[in-house]
Amino acid sequence: MSTPEDLSDTHESAHAVKICPFRFFDLPSELRSKILSYLLCTDTRTIDLDPTNHRTSTARLNLFLVSKRFGYEAYHVFYARHTFRIFQTHGRFLGKRTEPLIARLPTYYRHALTSLELRLGPGWSDPPKPWYVSDRLGLEDCSSVRTLRVFVEVDPSSPIFKGFRLNRHFFTDFSGALLQGVMERLPVLDTVEFDAYPSVDRDGALMTRLLEATKKAGMRIAWGSQREWGDSLADKLEKARLKARKAKGL
Repeated sequence: MSTPEDLSDTHESAHAVKICPFRFFDLPSELRSKILSYLLCTDTRTIDLDPTNHRTSTARLNLFLVSKRFGYEAYHVFYARHTFRIFQTHGRFLGKRTEPLIARLPTYYRHALTSLELRLGPGWSDPPKPWYVSDRLGLEDCSSVRTLRVFVEVDPSSPIFKGFRLNRHFFTDFSGALLQGVMERLPVLDTVEFDAYPSVDRDGALMTRLLEATKKAGMRIAWGSQREWGDSLADKLEKARLKARKAKGL
């Protein structure tokens, strides 16, 4: 049976145990990057000027302030693992004096970026004033960006837009010039990935113009997962069959 003295000795010995700090930088760099990606990566993985950024990103970005070395590794993970939208699409930030997000980033953050997104569709009848390519964007600083993702929301050259558009070719020409300007300024870009909403026709005037500009620039063309344009007919039929079996619980 334990005496009060024994219990007192046990209590004192427990307090005497030295608790050592966890040495994060003793871990291999690959493991540190994995841990940081869990802490820093958002669910959407695409970052734009948005009123909710202070709720979704501020707490994560505070990790940059832990120490100089920790901040260096953290910002490389954060900016490399997310896709940054070149031109803002939220209505609150489409004013003439609102600079795009990447134009606001310091040069060393732009160096860490690996993928950018060009979203085409908002303001198709009257493109937002900040949507133009110039030195202010700092695209030449994006020395690690090899993939440009182009997402097409609408194609105003479609007959359904007749009577609402300025003319059949206005947005097609605008988008083609915008894509061409972006590709010319990204120093190591080698792949352009296309995706779109279901209403956009791959053989329509807008997509045709974008694909022609990409081929002319010598870029590799890839396809996003939403439309699965890159799949053959056999691949699409097989995916549809598997989806039907899954729906039936087979």
